[in-house]
Amino acid sequence: MLSIISQSTHTILLDPVWTLFPGSEGGAEVLLSLGFVILALILLLIDRRTGWPVAVAYLFAVLYFTILSRTPGEARAALLTPFSTIRNALGWDGWFVVVNKTNLYALFANILLFMPFGFILPSLFRFTRKWYIAVPFAGMASLGIELTQYFTRMGCFDVDDLIANTLGAGLGYLIYRIVLRK
Repeated sequence: MLSIISQSTHTILLDPVWTLFPGSEGGAEVLLSLGFVILALILLLIDRRTGWPVAVAYLFAVLYFTILSRTPGEARAALLTPFSTIRNALGWDGWFVVVNKTNLYALFANILLFMPFGFILPSLFRFTRKWYIAVPFAGMASLGIELTQYFTRMGCFDVDDLIANTLGAGLGYLIYRIVLRK
């Protein structure tokens, strides 16, 4: 979601195309994503039959935030260094300190964005009720989004987004196992 390009010893932060609220650095998007996660979970807890409407709304939200709300860039960009977002977001001074809020918010937003995927998918499809099917399935969906962003130039391919999205789906699957299954 956040475009960062490393050049030698420094990092260039491109426009955070994923922010809905200019000047927010992304904190508002994290809260909005968290609200959506909680709302989707509540709707599924109240009545399992809300799964399909929640899934359709979720699919449109993900497509909007990751692709449809963007304009094509001039060049394709790919960030292939794993965990660079974390390294750019946090520093070490005897303890972790936030160096770049925007990167930290981007990381949390990517995790939260795919959490509903992890609990909606096994709620709807019986064959995805095992973690070793649901989580890789979410990873493949994230890979599809990242490749679409790369080839359409509506963002950049970022391996950290792929990792964070898959982690988010895994956390969502844990929610499914702990909360929704009971």
